[in-house]
Amino acid sequence: MSLKFIQQNYLKYNKGKGFICGHVDALHATPPAADVFTDKIVESLIKKTGCAGIISSVSRNEADLNRSPNGDNDHAIKEYRDAVKKIVEFLNILDDEQNHITQPYLHLSFHGMKDTHYGPYGIEIGTVHGQSCSPIIKKWFLETITRKASEILPEIEIVFDEKFIGDESIVYHRLGDGIDYSGYHHHFHTFQIEISRTIRSKHRSKIITIFSHMINEFQKNFVNNYS
Repeated sequence: MSLKFIQQNYLKYNKGKGFICGHVDALHATPPAADVFTDKIVESLIKKTGCAGIISSVSRNEADLNRSPNGDNDHAIKEYRDAVKKIVEFLNILDDEQNHITQPYLHLSFHGMKDTHYGPYGIEIGTVHGQSCSPIIKKWFLETITRKASEILPEIEIVFDEKFIGDESIVYHRLGDGIDYSGYHHHFHTFQIEISRTIRSKHRSKIITIFSHMINEFQKNFVNNYS
């Protein structure tokens, strides 16, 4: 079954089914300079889990959605941030008065890296050294993905916050940028995920299984039990 997306000028998004507190995105999905297969990963996770998702429809060379506004990408960043807001509004977890979300929220941003960085089975998780998520959620994420990856694809080597720690813009969803984007406060947890070319091209179904598990476990452990 094909997914229906809301088309915008710089991206397309799907609000999900309304019960998973989180979204996945592929912000460098469009050629040239595309992180190939990241759009396929996002589409599959939307279908498999019911979460929301955002996929770029312009190249990063035209407007990089994984950055702060810089004069050249301002309209694109506004559109991206508006899409995130539409998703949290659809989930009915936005406190309009405070502009904070009221439930734990998981944001997985998928990117591609070369096999030469950590080998053909490398994955790096970036949190800007813990600024884009809470210490509790980071610890849970590390332990859960390590355990699940060892079951599904034991060759995977996972590193955290070494070469690709994440652009500072991923922190702003949580803490705001101090200018005109207030962020969504402490319930918002972002992980930037860099995946090797080999995994994206040859083991995509396995990586989708791993991250489906992460999304469902987050929902079960932190959202459904939240009070």
